[in-house]
Order: sequence, then structure tokens, then C-alpha cells
Amino acid sequence: MDKDMQSEAISAWGQKGDIEKALMVGIHGVTEFKHDEKVYYLGEFKENMIIQLSQKQVAQAAIYPEVIRALKDKRATKMIIDGSMSSRYIEKYKKLATKMNKPYIVRSDPEFKGATGLLVISDEAVERQVITVEDRSVRLKRLGMSSALINAVGKKICKKCFEQILKIDPKESPNYNELTFLDRIGGERCPAHQVTK
Repeated sequence: MDKDMQSEAISAWGQKGDIEKALMVGIHGVTEFKHDEKVYYLGEFKENMIIQLSQKQVAQAAIYPEVIRALKDKRATKMIIDGSMSSRYIEKYKKLATKMNKPYIVRSDPEFKGATGLLVISDEAVERQVITVEDRSVRLKRLGMSSALINAVGKKICKKCFEQILKIDPKESPNYNELTFLDRIGGERCPAHQVTK
């Protein structure tokens, strides 16, 4: 529903008498404002969103640094996660919200449509032009990171690769661990350097 139609609907509602309003609510139920928008955004209004991740992005092994930045925003009040996804995908974001002392809600509703997987929300209108986040692998390739290093997310990597991550995008460092001396003695190798046969 566009803004002109919403304004007309609100104006028409305001002109009805109390009895007529009570009858309309009794027959049709309470009209929900921007219902179509809310089914695409996990029950939230778009103007209150600071950031949005797709279900595909939430399902990736890495934590998106943009979510950390959004949770640090003074306007951020909570994180909403789509509960229809596997708990193994959303657990890392629940832990992140807890660590950053932000409440989170896992919401499931069969009426939800679209591919929204996670939102960071404000209680007030934020009116950001861009709330979606560029896919992590696309962003890192654009910055010059190799596919092998991008795909090594969550694994232990060598010091040289870790330094490369710090140089390209330091916000990605929590998504990787550095190989230790004992790891190397135990036979572990940096997955970014392994040659596939």
C-alpha cells in the first residue's frame, strides 16, 4: 500500500463515527498498519531497520561485521532473527547479541514472506536508504581476498594469511583463528594454501 492510499484510508477511518468503527472492528477485526510490509520484515516496519541480512547470509559460517557495527549503533534496541531457519545457523547471532548486551527475538510465523533472516531494529524511525548488506564473499573478492581464504572462514589459518585478512578487512578477523605451533606439529595446515587434486 503506497503512502497516498494509506493517508486516504486513515482519513476515511477518522471520519467514521464511534459506532461505525466498533461495527467495522467487530466484523473485520483490527486493521493492521502496513501489514504487507511487516510480513516481509519479520513483523517490523522498514523505517525502523538499521540493517537486514538475508537467510542465505545468516546461514553462512561467518558473522557479518556489519551486524556488529549495527548493534553498536546507539539507536539499536534489539535483533530479530527468523526462527524458521536451523538453530545451527542462528546460534552465533544469538551469542553475539548476548555478548553485546542487546536483546534478541527469534520469530517464527508461517505468514512471513521473503528472504529476511536477521534484522537490527530501532524503536524509532531510522529512515536509512540502504539496509541490505552486500554478500560477504562478493565484498571480500572486490577488496582483493582470494576465494581460498574467503572459504577458510571459521578455520585456523597461517600467520601470513591472518595478516592479509587484517590488511584487507580487519573487521573480518573474528571469523578466523591463527594456527598455533602445536597445531602445526599435529599436522594442521592452512586451508588457504592447500592444493586441491
